[in-house]
Amino acid sequence: MDLSSGMGLWLDGLVAILLVVTVGYCLILNRRLTALRANQTEMRQLLSEFTEATRQAEISVSHLKNTSDHISSSLGERMTDARALADELGSITQSAGRLADRIENGLAGRSSPGRQAAPSEGNQEASAKMSESERELAEILRQAR
Repeated sequence: MDLSSGMGLWLDGLVAILLVVTVGYCLILNRRLTALRANQTEMRQLLSEFTEATRQAEISVSHLKNTSDHISSSLGERMTDARALADELGSITQSAGRLADRIENGLAGRSSPGRQAAPSEGNQEASAKMSESERELAEILRQAR
């Protein structure tokens, strides 16, 4: 064998080895590109799901805001109604107190004609001259205050 054919053989062997290494590297690169493409599909799907979740969250926030506004207005109306009822109840209570005073004074005046019963001395005198139902009514009115 001469030197040039031995050198050619070595060069062919080196080229063959480099081709095997290149094929191996191409296979590894192909696997990584396939994995990247698969991940890219997953990323697109993930992004699509995230977009949908964001849209649903926006809709939910909008519904929550509308519900909150509705509840707020309803609560405001109820508070206004409650204040009106409280004022009316206060007025009724004052009227009932005045009516109770008038009934008590009427009962005391009936029991002792010609004079108004004084709160301290007249109550005992008036109680003696009142009928039993009048005494019960007067006692209930005193306890109610």
